[in-house]
Amino acid sequence: MPAIDPIRIAALDEAVARYARSGWSVSSVSGATAVLQRKKRIGWFWNLVLTLITGGLWLIVVVIRVVNRKIQTVVLTVDEYARVHTS
Repeated sequence: MPAIDPIRIAALDEAVARYARSGWSVSSVSGATAVLQRKKRIGWFWNLVLTLITGGLWLIVVVIRVVNRKIQTVVLTVDEYARVHTS
């Protein structure tokens, strides 16, 4: 596998740091590719409002959503021109 130039590595590190500040965690980094993951957020405001309006019945839905949160995955790749692409 050919060595990756420092400019591409720096571009990938900068993009990973930007995502990490937003709550993403690094799953793996390999060459010019990084995989980041986070659990999907839950809108607490509207869930709280609905729980109060329904007298606590909506809390069942909230608990189910908290237990079954989906994991979001982002793959960052750096091309030969040091541009970061997201997929």
